[in-house]
Amino acid sequence: MHRHKSLKSLRAKGFVEITRPPNGLMMALAVYVGYFVQSGRIPSPLEGAFAAVTAYTLTASSMVVNDIIDREIDAVNNPRRPIPSGLVKASEAAPFSILLGLTGLGSSAVLGSSALVVAAIFYALALSYNAYLKKRGLIGNAAVSATISAPYIYGAVLAEGMVGLPVAIIASMSFLAGMGREVVKGISDVEGDRRRGVQTYAITHGEKAAARLGAFFVFAAVALSPLPVAIGTMSLLYIPPVAIADVGFTYSNIKLLRDPAISKRTKTEYLAWMLMGLVGFLLGAHR
Repeated sequence: MHRHKSLKSLRAKGFVEITRPPNGLMMALAVYVGYFVQSGRIPSPLEGAFAAVTAYTLTASSMVVNDIIDREIDAVNNPRRPIPSGLVKASEAAPFSILLGLTGLGSSAVLGSSALVVAAIFYALALSYNAYLKKRGLIGNAAVSATISAPYIYGAVLAEGMVGLPVAIIASMSFLAGMGREVVKGISDVEGDRRRGVQTYAITHGEKAAARLGAFFVFAAVALSPLPVAIGTMSLLYIPPVAIADVGFTYSNIKLLRDPAISKRTKTEYLAWMLMGLVGFLLGAHR
């Protein structure tokens, strides 16, 4: 009896874990940031709830599809993931992903046609990455990075039906940081990726070259970071958290360039610095 309850609890945990909650929550928060930076106001509670559901469920759906397709790679690179560990079956994950996707598109449709179009485009891009673009090296990295910048664009369109310069800048910074993280991520996944024929930059050019390219993209994002304050689109509140993020990115890059073998830790650090930058975007929008 207790064993049965324990198994059910573990399986429930597996279904939650396969959605990658930190990613979905960051995407939901980024929608709010895009909305606020664009308009200077926050969405209404109902509007915000539907927007958060859209961001989380569409992100989760694409993550589940990714885990289904990558189950053989994950058996080598990440054997504790829900599918290779046996907590979630691929045959269960597929309908779960469809349900999440329909939920996200449905909640976006409630918010209007413009919001739905933006959500559908980036969701389709995420699915295309999982199904095809992932094996195409930097093209695949760019597709993932575009989806990382998507919630800022979605929030801006939801707020005012357009994307202003401040949102365009932070979306670009997010894209560049995402590119760096995706390139670096390929370093730690070389063994499993090679088995599946995934042509990451680390495989085609070597781990040191991948570390250099990943660091270059991240440094490019750091170089853009003073621009919002310089052109007057962000307040001085933007500076402290973004400065911390810039120092963090720089420190992580230096360590990575010295030793590409720490890439797995570096990609986690990048995520933390991206979150700190997101806080800076939110604070800086208080003009």
